[in-house]
Amino acid sequence: MPINYTRVLSGNVILPVLFGIIVIGFAQLSFAEELESATFIAVNEEKFEQPQSRHSYQQVVIFGYIEDYSRGSQITFVIIAPDKSQIEITTYAARNGDIYTPIHITGDSQIGIHQLILKYQDEEIASTLFEILENQ
Repeated sequence: MPINYTRVLSGNVILPVLFGIIVIGFAQLSFAEELESATFIAVNEEKFEQPQSRHSYQQVVIFGYIEDYSRGSQITFVIIAPDKSQIEITTYAARNGDIYTPIHITGDSQIGIHQLILKYQDEEIASTLFEILENQ
């Protein structure tokens, strides 16, 4: 029995599918707006390859958002290396709480998983991980 495409494309199928797409679109939009207002920290990639030379580097971009940020207040990034050594970077967020800070991975950077902690007003408010892989 041949398929009647006119009937399949009629309102019996298209309207429910179109309604479903619209509902999913609005749900994703409201979820995205909710994420924008929540404090978070991230890096542009989860895994980075260690440069071969100590004179070359790979840039890592730390980005995020601080909810209820007070303009001019310092923020601190704490990077904990695999050997538990720490590096602290103090900077500022944008007036609206957005964070954007580049750092460099060099040939001297430790191989392994690094923890990145965001501190604001002497309190840890977010964290993430990234990994430096041995150069192949």
